[in-house]
Amino acid sequence: ILKLQFLYLIDYLCPPFVRRSHNMQAATDRAVSPAEAVFAKVHSVAHFAYCQKESVAIKVAAYPTERLRLLMQTQHTNKTFTGVSFSTLRATLGHMRGEGSFAPWRGLTPSLVRWFPSQSIILFLKDNLNGHFPTYSKNENYAKWMGTKVGAGAATGVINALVWAYPFDVVRQHLATKNSGSWKNATSDIYSKFGMRGFYRGFVMDAPGLAIFRGVQLGGWDLMKEHYGSQWQEMGTTARFFHGQMVSLLGSVSSYPCDTIRRNLIGYDKHASYGEVFRTGIQNAGGVRRFFYAGFTARVLSSFVNGALLEGFDQWKVVREQARP
Repeated sequence: ILKLQFLYLIDYLCPPFVRRSHNMQAATDRAVSPAEAVFAKVHSVAHFAYCQKESVAIKVAAYPTERLRLLMQTQHTNKTFTGVSFSTLRATLGHMRGEGSFAPWRGLTPSLVRWFPSQSIILFLKDNLNGHFPTYSKNENYAKWMGTKVGAGAATGVINALVWAYPFDVVRQHLATKNSGSWKNATSDIYSKFGMRGFYRGFVMDAPGLAIFRGVQLGGWDLMKEHYGSQWQEMGTTARFFHGQMVSLLGSVSSYPCDTIRRNLIGYDKHASYGEVFRTGIQNAGGVRRFFYAGFTARVLSSFVNGALLEGFDQWKVVREQARP
């Protein structure tokens, strides 16, 4: 699948030098020069890189709240910080201040290595998978039409995690929630305790969570665009951004319990079952809701990158089509 995605990307970056634009052909019936074709592709790639640069900048700025969320989410089973309360944002911030100036960004490197290619794969793969699902009319069969959109988004999330993102996320969490030092030390620690399987601990619970999150986020994004039709572009960037935030937060609310269980399983220093994690978490948290949604406030604060990414990628596709000769 990754090979197909790579070839798909190369097809857009390195096409035959001479193409005919349908609009240009109708107007002038002339071939596009090699220089025009190269300029169009460079402009398209540059715009895509600019959109990704904005998303990465937001990701770096928002990462401290992401680490806040990880500490609060795994506090009920994490033995590294025994006796430290992460029940509130203030308590967690106080602990992080005592770790040093760069403590809020602990685990950022594997997060960026995971995140940048991951988002590109997800957004390219989503458009491709949509074409492999049956086509239904929104007016004639709304339920099946909506199901195909959500299904394509769900499949995209699971495939991306399996082939690329998940091992980096495990290392990122190890750095953010344990005093393991460097990225190399965290990787060695995981491998020495659990072998290669350690980099996929919790994936059985993560797969349905990802399917729910990406299905709601990406499927909901496509549903909104098709629901508004021509009015979508008239809304403006800010309105579309908040629509992206809305579907992303809805996906987070729906999938967060699965994410909490698998992250607490990753935090165990020994082999543990999902049942053990579930029972221990509920007992220490004092209830199902407190355990399932621990740290969700910080998750909301760190989620602004999702709306920027969805809107930025769509804007790049518009520029790409306009620049294509």
